[in-house]
Amino acid sequence: METDNSAVQAVIMDVHVPAGVAGPEPLDFDVRCFLVPHPDGVVLIDTGMPGSVGLIGEALAGIDASWRDISDIVLTHSHLDHIGGLADIWGMTHNPLVWAGVEDHAQIPHETGLRALAEGASVRGLVALATPGHTPGHRSLFHAQSSLLFPGDVAGSDGSVIRRSPEAFTHDLDQAQESLIRIAALHAERVLFSHGAEVANPFGALKGLLAGPQ
Repeated sequence: METDNSAVQAVIMDVHVPAGVAGPEPLDFDVRCFLVPHPDGVVLIDTGMPGSVGLIGEALAGIDASWRDISDIVLTHSHLDHIGGLADIWGMTHNPLVWAGVEDHAQIPHETGLRALAEGASVRGLVALATPGHTPGHRSLFHAQSSLLFPGDVAGSDGSVIRRSPEAFTHDLDQAQESLIRIAALHAERVLFSHGAEVANPFGALKGLLAGPQ
C-alpha cells in the first residue's frame, strides 16, 4: 500500500430505510466503500449497495485505475449495504480475491467462494482485526505505517460526533462494545468510517464515546 494515505478514495452512496424496518421512523444515511491503492493494484473495501458499479467505476477512473486493477475485495461484514454490489462488481473485475470473516460467510453469496479473513491476516498491508458485535464475523482493517483505520460498522460519524451502530442492526451489544474499545486503543490518526465522514481527533472522539452511556 502506498504510504501516502491521501490516495485512498471513498465512494459514497445514499441509503433510505423506510419506517418500520429499523424503528418507527425512516432512516437516511450514507454508506461508504473505499479504494486503497497499492503497488500492484487496488484493494476495494466493501462493495456498497446494489447498483454501486457506476460510482465505483467513476472513482477508479479518478485514481487512474480500472476494474482490472482490483486485486482484492475485502468485505467488513455481511450486511446488504456493504455486500450488495458484490455480484455486479465481480462481473466487472478479473478474478480478485474476495475476503471476509468466516463467521459471516454463510450470509455472503459469492459464486467462486470467499477467502477467510483471519485475525491478524494482511491484505496488501491492511491488517485484519476481528471486531465482532455488529455481526459475528465483522472485521476492521488497520494500516499501521500510515496510522489509518477502516472500522467498518464498529462506529460511524454524524457531523463531528462518533456514534455506535444502531442497536437494531447489532448482533451482540457486549461484543460491539469490546470491539469499540479495541479500535480506540489503536490511537489511529485517521479513521475512515463506513457511515459518515472523517472527524478531527478521532482518538479523542472515540474516548468520549466510550466515556458516555452505552
